[in-house]
Amino acid sequence: MPEPRPQRVAYLPPKAAKARKLILRTQLGRGWIVASALFGVVILAAGALYLAMAGRPGPPWVRVAPLETVPAGTVGEAPGPGGQVVVIDRRDDRLRAFIAPPGPCPVMAAGAGFARPCTGQRWDAAGAAATGPGERRAPPLRQVPASFARGDLYVDPR
Repeated sequence: MPEPRPQRVAYLPPKAAKARKLILRTQLGRGWIVASALFGVVILAAGALYLAMAGRPGPPWVRVAPLETVPAGTVGEAPGPGGQVVVIDRRDDRLRAFIAPPGPCPVMAAGAGFARPCTGQRWDAAGAAATGPGERRAPPLRQVPASFARGDLYVDPR
């Protein structure tokens, strides 16, 4: 007795050959419907997450201050992570941020560097302590990566 031919699941009729349409003889089943619905939900969730983040950096970046608190061309100070302060330098059309220990008065611009006048502490433009005769040696400022996103300043305190 000859072997039975396997049942074909799809075929290509002569009229459909030009359009390359494949005719299915069986239904795809619930699995395909569930898989396509699940795929759609995943795409919607990813889109909602993207819109919710709106360009803000994620961890370990920390929001420090709104952009308008430190105008371009100035040096300012804002509360930072872990009780430290963030010194924000927006001089010379660039953005730099330094982590500094808290003090009784804010860190300000002093020439190309920085100073905390009430304590006599001074730093050069790179954040290294600059001392003169009779001045107290200041701990160095630690430069950290900084970025603006949607009007806020973010720093990476690592």
